[in-house]
Amino acid sequence: MSETYLFPGWWRRLASLLYELLLITAVLLGASAAYTPLITWLGHSPLLDLGQQLWQVLLLFGYFGYAWTRSGQTVAMKTWRLKLIGAHGAPLDWPRAALRYLIALALFAGMPLIAYKGLAVELGAGKHALTAALLWWIVPLGFAYFDPEKQFLHDRLAGTRLVRVKPTR
Repeated sequence: MSETYLFPGWWRRLASLLYELLLITAVLLGASAAYTPLITWLGHSPLLDLGQQLWQVLLLFGYFGYAWTRSGQTVAMKTWRLKLIGAHGAPLDWPRAALRYLIALALFAGMPLIAYKGLAVELGAGKHALTAALLWWIVPLGFAYFDPEKQFLHDRLAGTRLVRVKPTR
């Protein structure tokens, strides 16, 4: 069966993103459950907290990287018939998957965290600083509105494309 690639619609991509959020929440809960005995055994410390965060980041990269390099699709992407490919249609390799993951991590976690830390001084460490920091998510997601191929910022920067897969008959 050959495949034809189309530009995915905004709502399809958002639905896939929300579904992906549910799936990675489950993965992170499992990762925390697996890490908890270590914290219980060794005691709570800043070093162990950092270790847990690194464990979760690496586990998520394993999930995304394996799915992107194997078939170009995570579970959520399969459900919504989306596929991740290289800029010229080639399947992703591990270095390209790592680049996309790191760019997305910087845009969706790093920039809001930096903004929150900076705004917490000005606005106080409350929900105003958190709301203002989360507005950073508009930048990578809103980029698709202006991009001619409707790609997110992290896809454009990483040289990847998110496409809709439509089986031909």
